[in-house]
Amino acid sequence: MGEETYCYQERKSCLKMKSCTEFILILLGLFFKASSGENSTQVYYFEVHIEAGAYKHFTDLISTLTLDVNESVNSSATVQNISITTECNRLNTGMVNCSCNSGYSWSEEVCRNYSQCCNQNECMFYIPNLRAMCLSNNKVLVNGSFIVRDKLFTSDLTDPGSQQYKEFVQTYTSQLEPVYSTLGWFDSLMITGFRQGSVIGGFVMLLTAPFEVAQLEKTTTQLEKNNTFKINLTVTGITSIPQIQQLVPYNNNVSITCCKPEELSKSTWSFQKDAQPSKYITNGTEASVISNSQNTTVYISKTTEVWKGTFICEYKSDQSDSITYRASLYLDIALLPQIFIISEPQFPSCKGQTSVDIKVQCIIPNTTENYTVTWMGSTFINNKPEPLQNGLISYQALISTSCKKDSEWFDVTCKFVNRLNQTTNTTLHIPVIQENSTVCKPHNGWPQAKANFTAIKFCDPNAVGLQKRSCTGYGISGNWGNVISECVNRDLRDLLNDAMDLQRGLGIVENNAANIYSRLKQSTEQKSINTFPNVNESVEVLHIMHNASNIQKSKWNSTFFPFQDFLSSSSNLLNGSLNDSWRPVGNDGNYTLALKYLRAVEGIINQTNPITAPTTDMSQLQQDNVQIIYSKSDPSTPQTFSSDFGVSVTGISSNVSVQTAFKNLGSKLPNTLNNKETVQSGIILSVIGDKKTKISVEYNQKRLPNHEMYCVYWDDINSQWSEKGCKWGGVSKPELCTCDHLSAFTILMAKDPIDLKYMEELTYAGLGFSIVSLTLCLVIEFLVWNAVVKTNIAHFRHTVLVNITVCLLIAHCSFLAAPVPSASPPYWCLPLTVMKHFCFLAAFFWMLCLSLGLLHQVIFVFVHLRKKVYLGLCVFLGYVCPFVIVIVTFITYDNGSTGSYYSSETCWLIYEAALKGSMHAFLFPVFIIVFVNMFTMVVVISRFLKPTLSEGSSHDDAKEVVRSIVKTIVLLTPTLGITWILGLFVLMLDLTTAPYAQIVNYAFTFFNSFQGFFILLTGCFGEKKVRDALLKRFGQQHSVNYKSESSSRITSATKRK
Repeated sequence: MGEETYCYQERKSCLKMKSCTEFILILLGLFFKASSGENSTQVYYFEVHIEAGAYKHFTDLISTLTLDVNESVNSSATVQNISITTECNRLNTGMVNCSCNSGYSWSEEVCRNYSQCCNQNECMFYIPNLRAMCLSNNKVLVNGSFIVRDKLFTSDLTDPGSQQYKEFVQTYTSQLEPVYSTLGWFDSLMITGFRQGSVIGGFVMLLTAPFEVAQLEKTTTQLEKNNTFKINLTVTGITSIPQIQQLVPYNNNVSITCCKPEELSKSTWSFQKDAQPSKYITNGTEASVISNSQNTTVYISKTTEVWKGTFICEYKSDQSDSITYRASLYLDIALLPQIFIISEPQFPSCKGQTSVDIKVQCIIPNTTENYTVTWMGSTFINNKPEPLQNGLISYQALISTSCKKDSEWFDVTCKFVNRLNQTTNTTLHIPVIQENSTVCKPHNGWPQAKANFTAIKFCDPNAVGLQKRSCTGYGISGNWGNVISECVNRDLRDLLNDAMDLQRGLGIVENNAANIYSRLKQSTEQKSINTFPNVNESVEVLHIMHNASNIQKSKWNSTFFPFQDFLSSSSNLLNGSLNDSWRPVGNDGNYTLALKYLRAVEGIINQTNPITAPTTDMSQLQQDNVQIIYSKSDPSTPQTFSSDFGVSVTGISSNVSVQTAFKNLGSKLPNTLNNKETVQSGIILSVIGDKKTKISVEYNQKRLPNHEMYCVYWDDINSQWSEKGCKWGGVSKPELCTCDHLSAFTILMAKDPIDLKYMEELTYAGLGFSIVSLTLCLVIEFLVWNAVVKTNIAHFRHTVLVNITVCLLIAHCSFLAAPVPSASPPYWCLPLTVMKHFCFLAAFFWMLCLSLGLLHQVIFVFVHLRKKVYLGLCVFLGYVCPFVIVIVTFITYDNGSTGSYYSSETCWLIYEAALKGSMHAFLFPVFIIVFVNMFTMVVVISRFLKPTLSEGSSHDDAKEVVRSIVKTIVLLTPTLGITWILGLFVLMLDLTTAPYAQIVNYAFTFFNSFQGFFILLTGCFGEKKVRDALLKRFGQQHSVNYKSESSSRITSATKRK
């Protein structure tokens, strides 16, 4: 005899019937209890006992059986879909062997009471057992809630025993059940409780097989119309995810497909790990979602611990957003750990030992994976993991090794095997300190270390990562190097992991950005942020968020984008206190982090929508180091940033643009252009808009004289600054830059002034030639003094000339005394500067004396100067005035200190700008004297012109006048220092105004470095009396020698005769 359990679906009038054991009794009882009302559905389970021989005939009958009985006009019932769910055979032992038919599995009650049966198709039961029942695998569970807005929530609704609770259950059950029982395969509906929010009731509805989606939506809409509440449903069992293999290999790929009825179209995927909140799955670096009309599939390209959890597929129909159709699948991944291995001690010492004991730890994150751990190179193993802080566990091994003299280190390896026999391992090289080993002594918590190896230390509990310190040296004692910290604040590491999840495709950027940037703002405001690892981690968060937004094609507007937290985070990272934290220790030339920051922030801002961006309250888009301007106005209207930034956009040929100014970022970017070192402005301006837009920018950048300025943008292709398409405004507009495209701009200044080729060689050659010439001039004056100085005027002239020559000679020698100031003794520079300052001034004041004497002689022809008066005036002007000027300047400029009175790089006075710098204590007297001397020359020339203008003159006379004028200019210019007027043009003309400035500079250097030579020509050889005196002196010597030689020859001839 066998037993079969059947279920059937009955269309009936309102009331339910109870389960029974005899087939005939159920059919009779069904009709007796039918009553009038709207059609509803109820599922019944019953047992039928038949002979084994009748099984085939009975199953054929069941498959075609339909019962339709009309008891009365107002009552009817139809029995449909009778199915066999469970088959049982009674054994001779008294036991019953039952099995579930295809499409059915044991009920929860069987699984609960007979756990050994739950995952098997067959099970043995004792007799009698009326609960040996299999249920459909396609049963549908509906979790729902309804919101009653016209009721007030009271505390009694939390107590199932209260009268109000029972009344509410009865009231809303009577409203829900008659409507939902019309669904096919309806089994039961039960209200589970109430919670606050007006009154929110929860209920659970069970259906033993799938139903039509449209019918559920129709009945729910009907309920909402007929009652004053809103219903939300989550349906499990309509959609499905086919099972995949139970265990997925590590670092593999997997696809999960969710199937649906045709009526559903809008799908979403989410992921839940343990008891954490679920996160949406979207396209990312490790996940991609593809949907079509029949199903939706999520592809995971890299199965790691991140994706071990429950995948949830949810569908919604176009007609109702309040009903969610859900399916889920738990993905079990055989994990492999990231291993960190360390020994205690790190550097075992064999000094005075025959053997050493070492404890080796392999530390991994704590997971549910049951690893098999093996060791190589160890003697004692503890495979039971030891719990550590911060979610880590440690596997340990104890090693005892003998101290061999030739053993410098040995290796220990730990190997982890997961449930699918995948393996990973890591090896530790343990250096051994021998008798002759160089070691670094323990220092500030660092252990004794062997030279040429690196010691490590764990970070503080609030940080993750390691600290490293190298030990170097030879001989007895080694030297500790700098501590290289890789410690990152724990909150920053958690933040980066969350951002990386978004990049992987786990979470929606728009939904998580506010939380990410709020936490980043808090982290960047902490004092502990001032290390390179923390700054690097913060920039990495920005970079990852930018990438994730790009992948998800996020487009922000002012409503959703957390501008304030984003700007605060970006600005905090540029604080001056973090300047030293932007580059790793010992790697000052690393600009990668600053470039990553610029591109990340620039990219995130580019993802905002300029059309909907705020334009009124710009103060909300400004922080200390970052300011954003969304320009939608007239392109010709200047867009001025805060004065702290020192930059403004004076013109842009685009109506819509996004302009971002960064303060303190320029110093963190490369400062070279075409391999030339430059000075950064510190301000970076990023402008986003039409790439073909022309733009004009003004920078408040201080420019040094004769220094070139470069308007540049960052060239992403070549990873360097480029001038292409940009032009500097020149000396007239040194703050202006114009470019024919948009990018990240800045202005650079050349570190050194423009270098004129061969200028230094020309200077030193001229000075050397002048020193020889001036020395020769003094010798000539000594030789011809008595011959040419016979009148007061001649005495005046030659006295002044000698003093000019002496002063210039000393000044030129002082210049050549320190040709390379940086290579000269430091104490030379100040006295040489004072000497040059005094001697050049003295030379010019003596030139003034010569000029005044000449002017007096021309104007007051019949008034003669007294010798004592004139020489006394000359001595006062020539030496006392320069001395006073030098002393006052020395005291005024910080008592002659370096950088104030003189420059140690040039051993000369300092010129900062117009009317700034000690150089003006030289320039003002010199230019005044030069102008006076030029006036004197004009007066002298005018005397030559007067006779020509007053009387008629021949062509020869005019030639003579011109000849006299030219002669006067040539003779007076060197001795009166007229060529120094070119120095005024040197100061006025910047070297960037080529070629005029170069011509003037070369002319100034040539004439004034060879001034001594020109004085020799004009002051000595240019005067006829001096030439005659020299000829007479050397002519007499030659005549005497000739007469002596002739006399000797005559005497000799006489003797021969």
